[in-house]
Amino acid sequence: MQSSDSLAGSREQAAKMRGRMAVGGAWILAAAGLFLLPPSLFSDYQLYTLNLALVNILLAVGLNLVIGVARQFALFTGALFGIGAYVSGICQVRYGLSFFAALPLAVAVATVASAAISLIAWRAGDLYLAMITFGFGEIFQFVLVHADSLTNGPDGLAIPRPAVAGALLAAPGQLYLLFLPLTVLALIAYRYIETGSLGRLFVALGDSEPALASIGYDHRVIKTAAFAIQGAYAGLAGALFAAAVGFIDPYSFGLSVTLQQLAAIAIGGFGSLAGSVLGSVTMTLVDRVLIDFPGLRELGYGLCLMAVFLIFPGGLAGLFSRRRSST
Repeated sequence: MQSSDSLAGSREQAAKMRGRMAVGGAWILAAAGLFLLPPSLFSDYQLYTLNLALVNILLAVGLNLVIGVARQFALFTGALFGIGAYVSGICQVRYGLSFFAALPLAVAVATVASAAISLIAWRAGDLYLAMITFGFGEIFQFVLVHADSLTNGPDGLAIPRPAVAGALLAAPGQLYLLFLPLTVLALIAYRYIETGSLGRLFVALGDSEPALASIGYDHRVIKTAAFAIQGAYAGLAGALFAAAVGFIDPYSFGLSVTLQQLAAIAIGGFGSLAGSVLGSVTMTLVDRVLIDFPGLRELGYGLCLMAVFLIFPGGLAGLFSRRRSST
């Protein structure tokens, strides 16, 4: 009897192992397909759009953490995005650093700036926090316009392309091969945070600050951690954006960036990693399709939001999760 139970247990473990190997193999094949197929199948314009989608995914993931999970209504994603882009650009143009040396500096400065702004969130919340962070974004844009000697003012900065071993990564397909691994690593890191103890503290912060304090955690430290992580993702996105477009100016990092990302996480699903990805890809496609029709882009954003809220209020990610639970 004992030997038959042991045999059944061994078979069950073997079946689980085969299942895990199958899932792992599927992920590896999907990753290889994503890495290899687009550069050979898509045009330069389509690859450029894919690169912008990857940038927007990073922005939305960070914003969704602060607003969707930790529920801190901060409206300065555009400014953090600009910090990443300008720090990367200035380090390359003014100080001769390579893209790969400037990239961690861009992430670090945006992280520190976002963590510093979180000090405001220690005392202000909801609408007050939204207005204060909105004001920070406006001040940041004012500084970019008037710090001519550093930022070249409203004329903007031409950003050199990244280079590997002396070879420029100028084509969108080459940049895609750089952007995709960085984005995947950032998503894996977020997933690790989300499923760990820190992720549970962010959820608890969003649910109830007093309850979080009652179990011995300082809600102010958790807020700062959430803001810092958003800054890191926005800084990375900014550095990649500057490399992708090759030119930045102060008007690329205003409130419109924040509103677009808010729409993206609303369409994809608040508090959901999959929602951040789905919403960002959707908004990037809408943006690129309607880019030649001024005024229609905003109309497209509005129609997407109305469709999502009326048909599947939980966002695109909620739609998929309902289908999975019903099967």
